[in-house]
Amino acid sequence: MALHMQRIGVLVAVTLFSLVFFGTGFTGAQPIEARVAGHWQLIDEVSGTVCRLDLKAEAAGGLFPQDAFRADMSACTSPAGGELPQLGWRVPPEGGIEFVLENGSVLAAFDVGESEGLASVAPAGAFLLLVPEQAIALSALIPTAR
Repeated sequence: MALHMQRIGVLVAVTLFSLVFFGTGFTGAQPIEARVAGHWQLIDEVSGTVCRLDLKAEAAGGLFPQDAFRADMSACTSPAGGELPQLGWRVPPEGGIEFVLENGSVLAAFDVGESEGLASVAPAGAFLLLVPEQAIALSALIPTAR
């Protein structure tokens, strides 16, 4: 009986170690767009302007690149006034998030920074932050952490 209990103890220890060391697999099993989708805030660090946007886990469709998902930026206004163009979002191979136009050109690119969100890396001269409204694992946007 003691040997049987010892084997059960070893099995439980190995299982717990595997869950802690390798993870449960539940988070990694979701596609990256599902882990990143949700409500975000786009913050202009110079003017302090904040707008709310919604990154959807749905294909952008139309003429957008195949790897682009739908971005709802209806709560944001264009710096030049008027409506913003239809935008898609994607996670490029080098990580971060890009906002793309239908023709595939990149409007803005963000990378994981030291803050709770993503800092703009393009266009040059823009000081923007992209911050999730709910807790997400930003490590999903770092290629080496996937």
